[in-house]
Amino acid sequence: MKKKLILQASFIILLLTAINILPKMLRESYRTILQEYFSLASNLEPDLIDTLDINKINNAAFNTRLTNPYRTVVLADSALFFAKKINYFSGIAEANRIKGVGFYYLSDTEQAVKCYIEALKYFKINNDRKNEARVYNNFGNLYKEINYNKALFYYKKSLSISKKLNIDEFTAGTHLNIASILRSQGDYNNSLKYLKISEEIFSKSKDTINYITSLQNSGVIFYKLKDFETAINRLFEAISQARKHNLYKVIVGSNLTLASIYLEQNEYKKAEVAINEGINFARKMGDNSSVYYYLFKRYELEEKRKNYPIALKYLKEVQHHDSIQLSKNLSDNIGKTSSHYLQLQKIQKNELIIAKQKYKETQYWWLITTIITIVLLATLIVIIIYILSQKKKRKREIKFQNTIVTLEQKALQAMMNPHFVFNVINTIQYFIGINESKSANQILTGFARLMRKHLEICLKSTLTLFEEIQYLSLYLSLEKIRFAEKMKYSINIDKKIETEEIIIPSMLIQPFIENAVWHGLLPKEEGGFIQIDFSCNDNLLFIKITDNGIGISNSINNRTHGQHTSRGLELIHERVHLLNKINKTSIHITQTQTGESGTEVNISIPI
Repeated sequence: MKKKLILQASFIILLLTAINILPKMLRESYRTILQEYFSLASNLEPDLIDTLDINKINNAAFNTRLTNPYRTVVLADSALFFAKKINYFSGIAEANRIKGVGFYYLSDTEQAVKCYIEALKYFKINNDRKNEARVYNNFGNLYKEINYNKALFYYKKSLSISKKLNIDEFTAGTHLNIASILRSQGDYNNSLKYLKISEEIFSKSKDTINYITSLQNSGVIFYKLKDFETAINRLFEAISQARKHNLYKVIVGSNLTLASIYLEQNEYKKAEVAINEGINFARKMGDNSSVYYYLFKRYELEEKRKNYPIALKYLKEVQHHDSIQLSKNLSDNIGKTSSHYLQLQKIQKNELIIAKQKYKETQYWWLITTIITIVLLATLIVIIIYILSQKKKRKREIKFQNTIVTLEQKALQAMMNPHFVFNVINTIQYFIGINESKSANQILTGFARLMRKHLEICLKSTLTLFEEIQYLSLYLSLEKIRFAEKMKYSINIDKKIETEEIIIPSMLIQPFIENAVWHGLLPKEEGGFIQIDFSCNDNLLFIKITDNGIGISNSINNRTHGQHTSRGLELIHERVHLLNKINKTSIHITQTQTGESGTEVNISIPI
């Protein structure tokens, strides 16, 4: 008994240890992969990987597809690992697609199909039509050498989407692929027409890689048309450009065509050079299919040279019969793999349902029914209570929101009171009357900008601190022109504050400044100043409005019945009270007289 307990305890300890160690092992594994294949910092922490890093890894993986498809698979797999960790669906989809491209170049059709199906699933979830077209194009590439009709079916699906979205790169790529199929079907002239369209788009968009691929394909077509000189020129240009960009796949394909041309021209040494270069790059890529093709070319070369024992040796290596049989069955395998993988997904979804049904059949029905009834009733009661409480809460929030909207409308009216508008117009009229057109234009321009900014604010419940400061500057500059030396002002902003990133309620500050001008400074004979300070601390924005006017207490005492009172300030306090209730924030406003005269307003807003 004791032994059994000891074994169980040991198992649990080992399991917990594995749970703790396994993520670290995975992290270390992918750390090594990224440091080996991708230029990230040596102190990389996988937990800090974000969507930009995942996109960089995917781009790096895709860019190596023609030079090292194995590296493409490894990098895409690492991107997939990180994308799944942060539930980044676009990254998951693209990583699966690029991984499929890597398997395609490694001639692993089954794995390529699985990856493409996964990518298509996630792109459809994200409603990403552009990348959905990419996957259809990838499926077409799988079929293009073994089943022309199916390849055309997928290319047309891709072309249909790219035309609707006006995506030139996809349109050009699809034309390039259709040209390849027409070439394979022997329709060389039409194939050249499609290639010409794709080349024009690639050249215009400076898509060097696809332009080089188009050059290679046109070289093959001119070879089929027996225009050897044009074919050789195009193939050499494709190889030259491909070497600059490490496009091994293009080098392999171009040399294979060059070898065929030289064999027909009995240029054996040139054919041997093309074969040797092509087979070296094919082996460097791990492209076994192309290696077999080159071995067959070596067989043809030695046969033409009448070196029959050597030719026979190469023929045996090729295993010609097996290669033909593989090509014949490959189309069916793709379809079977697709269906099998999709069916597997459906089976996995249904396994839980089947298990639950079997479980119900083996239990006491009356007990299960009783438990389910109790649970349903309890759930129903909870749902009803929740719905009623949410309805009541929503009703209360709507009432508050309506009140806030009403207060905002009234606050807007208070901000642009008729006295201010008439005074500005009178000031403009005064300057026109004394032939001061420059001053009149200056006030008119400032007033127009203020009105435009006012109309913008009317459409918003919140605005950035930058917009608020712009509005205050326009308002104070107009008041400064009207009252000249009787009023001075300054706006001070802490350097730490990012004014374009801080959001505050609209129509919150201007009424206090208007109140300081009209009820603080104007009653003084010698005039005064207003200072506005913006500072930030502990996620709070502090706004301090200071003036050296007669003071808020003196202003209230001096007012007689019927004098103008600032309705805007009352509306602000009502709005702040409601906003604090709805948003559970704590906007604080205080107004105090500093000594015998002067007023200080302090506002704090959570950010």
